[in-house]
Amino acid sequence: MTEQIVTVRLVASLRARTKAKSLNVAVPVNAAARDVVTAIQQQQPVLAAYALDAQGQLMPGVLLLVNGRHIDLLQGLDTPVNAADDLLLMPPVAGG
Repeated sequence: MTEQIVTVRLVASLRARTKAKSLNVAVPVNAAARDVVTAIQQQQPVLAAYALDAQGQLMPGVLLLVNGRHIDLLQGLDTPVNAADDLLLMPPVAGG
């Protein structure tokens, strides 16, 4: 299987937990957002415990943006991704 490296930018508490601004993860060439989430789960268990549930789904309020668009507005975890895409993982935020 041919792989590609995608970069996932991290913000706020996710950045603090990993002490990194971004993660480079290996995914298949014809990857979907689900593959990125799985790679994060395998590569960064500390981050995964905070951002993903036991089934590898995003926790409520955790956002994954692909090229500035929330995956829920695209094809959810089936949203295609490639190495040129801008991926951003964002923790739940609240304000008031």
